[in-house]
Parts: sequence; C-alpha cells; structure tokens
Amino acid sequence: MAQDVSIQSFKLAEQGLTHIFGELEARLVEAVWELKEANVQEVIDYLGGDLNYKTTMTVLNRLVEKGVLQRQKSGRAFVYSATATRQDLLAGVFDQVVRGMFNAEFREIALAQMVATAEAVDPQILDELSRLIQQRKQDE
Repeated sequence: MAQDVSIQSFKLAEQGLTHIFGELEARLVEAVWELKEANVQEVIDYLGGDLNYKTTMTVLNRLVEKGVLQRQKSGRAFVYSATATRQDLLAGVFDQVVRGMFNAEFREIALAQMVATAEAVDPQILDELSRLIQQRKQDE
C-alpha cells in the first residue's frame, strides 16, 4: 500500500484524484498509471502534446517527492512509474483521512456523523458496518 505518500490536504468539493492532487498532478498520475512507465515526453504525448516540457517534468518530480511516483535514469532521461496501484493509493489516502478524523478531538463527532450519514444514504450500510465490526471482533 502507498503508506509513504505525502497527502497535505483533502479537497471535499473536488472529484476523482483532484480530491488530493492539483488538476495537472492528477492528469499526470493517471497518465503514468496508463503507460506503466514513461519519460516526460511520452507523458506529454499521451496527454495530447499541449503541455510544457519543463512544467511537466517539475510536476512529475514533485509527485516523486510526494511518494506517488518513482523515477529511474534511462539514458539521458528519467522514466517515471507509480509507487502503487490506483486502488492502493486511494486506500492509503482514505486511511490517512480516517485516522485523522478519529483522533481524540474528533472521535465522537466522527462516529456520530458516520452512522448518521450511512443511515441517511442507505440503511443497509449500517447492517454492513455491524457485520464488519462483528467480524473484526471475532478475528481478534
């Protein structure tokens, strides 16, 4: 799982990866996932060729610093690849968000809101939550 990914904020009003990244960062991560491995020019070409090379390289390197991508030297260029699958990255981000919500200051509020929201969205979610709690207790 992508436990070392540095997520500084979670933007609730956004969609998809822009919850956690800027728009360009999200597009670049998606491109690298699709391409598996790519240098800067391959990413630019994949996204339609409209991006500035230096800007793209800077943002890809920022994603390396955040732990989302890794890079290896290949000739004169760097080749970028993801450090985790999309699902593992999102699971790691969700884990960070949930752990942040359940710190001592917000624990009661977070639990109450979770139950109220689950019930409002779909009452069956509470049944699933109860089942998961029971399963967790049995596994301990």
